[in-house]
Amino acid sequence: MATRSQVVTDRLAAFSLAVGVHVLVGLFLLVGSWNWEPLQTQQMPVRVTLVDQAPGARTEDEQRAQAQQEARQREDQRRREQEAAQQRQEQQRQEQQQQEQERREQERREQERERRARELEQQRAEQAERDRLAELQRQREAERQRLEAERRREDEERLRELAELRRQREQAEQDRLEQERRLQELAAQRAAEEAERQAAEEAERLRLADERAAADARRATLGEEYVATIRELVRRNWTRPPTTQPGVVCRIRVVQIPGGEIIGAEIVSPCNADAATRRSITAAVLRVAFLPYQGYESVFEREIDFDFIYEG
Repeated sequence: MATRSQVVTDRLAAFSLAVGVHVLVGLFLLVGSWNWEPLQTQQMPVRVTLVDQAPGARTEDEQRAQAQQEARQREDQRRREQEAAQQRQEQQRQEQQQQEQERREQERREQERERRARELEQQRAEQAERDRLAELQRQREAERQRLEAERRREDEERLRELAELRRQREQAEQDRLEQERRLQELAAQRAAEEAERQAAEEAERLRLADERAAADARRATLGEEYVATIRELVRRNWTRPPTTQPGVVCRIRVVQIPGGEIIGAEIVSPCNADAATRRSITAAVLRVAFLPYQGYESVFEREIDFDFIYEG
């Protein structure tokens, strides 16, 4: 669009230049053919009247006539000079008018050229504005078409997504129903297996309970026997102080290592013995040195609490 406008503008400028050149050539031809010769002064005829005079007076008359003739000639000469001066003035005036007319014509041509240049520039500006508006309209139309195409693509994509979502939901529903059916079958199978397993576990639990009960009974009996043995060993190694009164009950904590070696002993609550009795009981435990271990491994404990009783 901009290239076509530039071509039209260049053609108008070339046409205007050609017209201007032809006008200048015409003016030069007109000025060259103009008759610049000064106007010829029209010669006035001289009229002479001959008077027949007497010989004595003829010279004076002739002189007077001659003087008059010379005066008329001078007057004619003066008049001719005035007319020539007027003609020159008129010619100068006409030349000035011609120059003024040419100047005005030149100014008019300049103004016309400037006017045409302004009009051409305005036309170019208007054409450029039209081109800009057309380009803007084209861009807007292209943008509208792009947005419309994008909207159609988005709508088509959305429809495809909705169709895919419906297919996925239907497939998911079918999968869910199939999974529920399988879960029901599996639940029924698991229920049967669970019932069977629970029955087996219950039977095993009862068997183990019986075994634990028997073991606990044996352990309790063995533990009681173990503590009784320890209590008897301490009693045998105890030396009773004179201040000890019957009815003493003191709980003793014995610390041992595997093998039965005693590494510590102390009195813990409750204990109603006096200080001397307490020290004697602790010394008795330490004198034992080793507690029975072989045969009592199952009931071995690092710390054992037992009650030392003296009834008198």
